[in-house]
Amino acid sequence: MSTSNPPLEGLARLLARSRIQLDSISIRAFRAIDDRESATRFSLGHKAVITAFGFELSSAKESWLDDPNTYVVIIESQDRVHTYGGSRIQKYSTELKLPAESAIGLEAPEIHDFIQNHGNSSFAEICGLWNSIAVAGLGIGSVFSIRAAIALAGLVGVKEMIALCSVHTYRAAHKYGFNLLKEVGNGGMIPYAGAHQTASLTFQYDVDGLPNSDEKERNIIRDLRINPSQVTQEYGNSSPLEIHYNLNI
Repeated sequence: MSTSNPPLEGLARLLARSRIQLDSISIRAFRAIDDRESATRFSLGHKAVITAFGFELSSAKESWLDDPNTYVVIIESQDRVHTYGGSRIQKYSTELKLPAESAIGLEAPEIHDFIQNHGNSSFAEICGLWNSIAVAGLGIGSVFSIRAAIALAGLVGVKEMIALCSVHTYRAAHKYGFNLLKEVGNGGMIPYAGAHQTASLTFQYDVDGLPNSDEKERNIIRDLRINPSQVTQEYGNSSPLEIHYNLNI
């Protein structure tokens, strides 16, 4: 789930110049191998955002594009012309390391034992979380991507899930019942991508029940699992946002 913590210098100016207002979005799920064009569009958008802030994703390999156990949640315009963000669910397999293991395995080698002990077809990582600068502040990355991915995880048989978080995404993950995995790193905290960043490795042991999560979000996720295709409206600080969900795989 990890995203970068961008430098503050110039950020406000960049956001002001780039931000757009939306009245509707589409949130769609698919297996990466079933829609290569959309998966590639998702990947390019993620890279563009990270690069714009001067960071590199050490764990962002393209192998997941050919992985039958990787699912993508893409947030886009209804005509699929504009991509606004999304996230990925990568289920454990012996063929492809989970991104967190690749990212922090040198700094926190105990992650290998944890994944080996938990690794099975119902274990996964939520990762690749991003949103376009143009839609910053609308909840694309902090709410909708995570909510949809967790709903999707339950639909594809995931029971336990980890997330590697930045400071910002840790606050969002904690809302969904992800807690620090204290047996890895320094109580779940790991230096990442150099001394200037610290990642938090988090764990949700019950993806079905979502204990310790926000009650409102838990109810929304349960409803999405019952009705994966639906249209809702969100009311926040901006004007109403119509959301077209299609989480059917």
